[in-house]
Amino acid sequence: MKNKLFLFSIVALLFSCSEKGKVFHDYKEVEDEEWLSSNKLLFPLEIEDNKSTYTLQYLARYTKDYPYYNLYVKRTLLDSAGKPLSSKLQGMYLFDEKSGQPKGSGWGNKYDHTILSDSNMTFPYKGKYTIQLQQYMRQDTIPGISDVGISVLKHE
Repeated sequence: MKNKLFLFSIVALLFSCSEKGKVFHDYKEVEDEEWLSSNKLLFPLEIEDNKSTYTLQYLARYTKDYPYYNLYVKRTLLDSAGKPLSSKLQGMYLFDEKSGQPKGSGWGNKYDHTILSDSNMTFPYKGKYTIQLQQYMRQDTIPGISDVGISVLKHE
């Protein structure tokens, strides 16, 4: 019993430390592990401090069935009315180019990888926003992507 309590305490401590500065963290499941270019993933969030800077990270959950080593996404920041404020195209590596090994951590055939998008992101005002992600590969449907997410961390 003591060992279980000790293990639970350690896990709780690790998770509480990793939550520091986290404003938003969410995944969206990709249906049938095939991300269509028309499937725009929406992440609604609220910013309470527009004077601070933030770090935005992409979260990719994928399988070895993903046919490329990289993934391009188009990120659009929308205001509360759905009007685009900014847009950015970004490439990220899911597999090492030379070895072909998956990046991030994994179990079985699935891998999780966190990719830095912006380290000094700002928001023009306090309020509600939506971050929209869309796969921007040359192929309309890409297999092997099971979940996509974002994490927003406030600089302390």
